[in-house]
Amino acid sequence: MNEQTVGWALHALEPDEEIEVVQHLESCDECRRLAADVAGTTTVLGGAVPQVEPPPSLRESIMEQARQTPQLGRESDRPVPRHALRDETSSTGAAPDGGARARPSRSEPSTGPATRPSGGAGRGPARNGWLRRPGRVLVAAAVALAVIVGGGAAFGQIRSLQAERDASLAQAQELRDVLSAIAQPGTPHAFLSAEPGAPMVAAVVVKDGQRQVMPMGLGPNETADQTYVLWGLDGDGTPRAVGTFDVRAGQSGPVSVESPDSGAYGTYAVSLERGREAPPAPTKVVAAGQVET
Repeated sequence: MNEQTVGWALHALEPDEEIEVVQHLESCDECRRLAADVAGTTTVLGGAVPQVEPPPSLRESIMEQARQTPQLGRESDRPVPRHALRDETSSTGAAPDGGARARPSRSEPSTGPATRPSGGAGRGPARNGWLRRPGRVLVAAAVALAVIVGGGAAFGQIRSLQAERDASLAQAQELRDVLSAIAQPGTPHAFLSAEPGAPMVAAVVVKDGQRQVMPMGLGPNETADQTYVLWGLDGDGTPRAVGTFDVRAGQSGPVSVESPDSGAYGTYAVSLERGREAPPAPTKVVAAGQVET
């Protein structure tokens, strides 16, 4: 029941699964502690990343991409264990049936015998359906490892999670610095997209003479036999290779592009090339954009 308890704490279960977990929490102190630990952990993780105000053009690009992405709705009410309601009413002195009930709950089940999904082939998909939702698996796995696993293994996993958190905070700080640079008047930068009017997939910032690429929508390249190349285009439209860089899975922070070229360009482009060196001319341009200041 540990997986389902974690899913309940992450608001990731289907309604029938939530009801099953709520019924189980009534009689299981261990799972109630687990749910509380998961909720506390996700709260800490949510507040660990500094909040940065993006520039208007970046905000508009992100909002446009969000508008084009299908959104999955969710009911606002979810089952609340009766033991939680008892705790609240005992501290306030209000009757559990009164209007002072602090947390919403689903409509009361019928007075007949409670039914649960029967065992067999149909039970597995219903029980673990929340794990198939995009974006849920990594969070659930991290929290489950930090909370459920016991002994020395748990300590090792917590240390690993702390290292990942520190790396994420470092990337967030780098991203904050880049966004701060973009917000400063006179900082050359370019927002790159696959075609005019399409959502932004990368940004280039020239800061202190160094170029940095934020690969928000660039997929990871095969570092053994592929590389991304940053190109600069001047007035005559001739592309010049500025430098190469890699995008790794899970990477969200800016990537520095090492280059002896300190020239100024009116347009930047990114291509994905075979091999580990820049070719004389781009073969597959994946994004381009004009420089702004």
